[in-house]
Amino acid sequence: MTRLTRLVLFNGWGIDARIWQPLKTRLAERQQAAERERTAGPATRPIEIVTADWPLAAPDDPEAAPSHLGGADTLWLGWSLGALRAEALATALPMDQRPAALIALAMGPAFITPDHATPETTLAHRRSPAPLPALPSTTLTTFQTAFARSPLASWQHFLRWQASGEPDPRDCLRQLRELIGTRPESSVDALSAGLEELATRRMSLTRAVPNLEFWLGRDDPLLAPGLAEALRDHGHQVVEYCGGHCLPLSHHDDLADALLTRMGHVVVAREEG
Repeated sequence: MTRLTRLVLFNGWGIDARIWQPLKTRLAERQQAAERERTAGPATRPIEIVTADWPLAAPDDPEAAPSHLGGADTLWLGWSLGALRAEALATALPMDQRPAALIALAMGPAFITPDHATPETTLAHRRSPAPLPALPSTTLTTFQTAFARSPLASWQHFLRWQASGEPDPRDCLRQLRELIGTRPESSVDALSAGLEELATRRMSLTRAVPNLEFWLGRDDPLLAPGLAEALRDHGHQVVEYCGGHCLPLSHHDDLADALLTRMGHVVVAREEG
């Protein structure tokens, strides 16, 4: 396996790049542990970690895309809305600027099922034996209505919602608030635009994005039931974790080891205690 040396992290709706701090810390610790156990050969260069934090809707114009973040040495990890944005950006880039691999964390090819099937919305699934599951559109429209009426209360509800599928929802919510605070960093307009992205973005599922994988939580309240099985039936690589939507917090240990393995780096046994 080719060793990848750069990891680009795309955060989700309403959550800024601070969500990645536990994962970044653990990745550094795991690489330091591997280096301590190295007995021969040159020192391994630490993985470069970049957080592509967009407070506004990501542009579709390839000229405005962060093309310098791609390349054959790079893995992109997109969480939630960040996965849809990352896939769209990767698809828009020239082949030599695309990442070597893309992982969609806690997100399927689409967040919701479109109200009305059109050639555009069904293009990704035309040759599939059955449509890939997604949440009903009313789930998002109901939230959008509530957000328009009370943005802060709705955002706080969203934090509780995404933490609800974790093994310890209360502790996950506590950690989340400690990391990002009690108010969103993005403006109301930016958050509204992000909700519209969730309504309209759909992965193309073409070969234009090589090595697309889906890493999902089995109890994610923001994913449709049966998604993991359907993705496997369609030939996609799927990894499942015993958690919900907030995997960057609840499973940052497991994610760190999985990313190091996927990127071709040495993973040493964890110390007990």
